[in-house]
Amino acid sequence: MKKECNEWKDQLLETALTGTAAKGFEEHLQSCADCGAELKELRARREQLDTLLPMMAQGAGPSGDFRARVLAAAESAREGKHARPWRVWVLVGATAVIAAALVAGLTLPRKNGGMVPPNELAGAQKLAEWRAPSDSLLRTPGLELLKATPKLGDSYLQVPKTDEEE
Repeated sequence: MKKECNEWKDQLLETALTGTAAKGFEEHLQSCADCGAELKELRARREQLDTLLPMMAQGAGPSGDFRARVLAAAESAREGKHARPWRVWVLVGATAVIAAALVAGLTLPRKNGGMVPPNELAGAQKLAEWRAPSDSLLRTPGLELLKATPKLGDSYLQVPKTDEEE
């Protein structure tokens, strides 16, 4: 459909459904082959739906051999899956080889007897104790109070007694 035919789109659908066209649209159809072809396709669809609608209203179901065809298609699909079990075993074998290589690489002793050099150990400890710079900003002033539970009769806040209370 051409760009200038977009204005006739609603009229095209209306004509396909009702069978009557407005005067201006009839003139357009005579000059535009694209809209004529589109109208022909829409009318063919309408006729197809008109023939199927009474069957749906009567409750017509699928053909008698429909169930057998679906079951046969499902069976053939299942057989196709069992026809290539070697792919699964190849994946299992490759995974086992990779896992064995990782375990062997991690468990074999190092050349220096499995000892970590002191400078690497110190660096690892610093990384383990590292805190983000924003941690101090996220710390609340009363955090210690929130972590402690007062004993019965005690208070979170220490309010000094006034002369009147004493």
